[in-house]
Amino acid sequence: MESYERKDRKQTKQRLIEKHFLAQDIAQYVSLVINGSKDSQILELWDYFPELFENQGSEINKKKQEQEVAVYKAQMIDFAHRHNHARIGGDKAGRHDT
Repeated sequence: MESYERKDRKQTKQRLIEKHFLAQDIAQYVSLVINGSKDSQILELWDYFPELFENQGSEINKKKQEQEVAVYKAQMIDFAHRHNHARIGGDKAGRHDT
């Protein structure tokens, strides 16, 4: 009977920890949306438990950086195309942007 109570208590404690982390995660995203601060940092699971997720965290960060570089390159190419198009006099007579 005591063993069952200890096991049940441990499972309840684990569920509460999971709910607490979920609530913290949701609060971080809500705070980011409401405050809109670029300085806000969203913590990932491996930030809480780096010893358990040391490989996954670094791999995901690497992929995230690669994606950010790809987006930056695409934005720069788009800017260069628009700049060059405007420089040669593109859309002078046709479009009126307000």
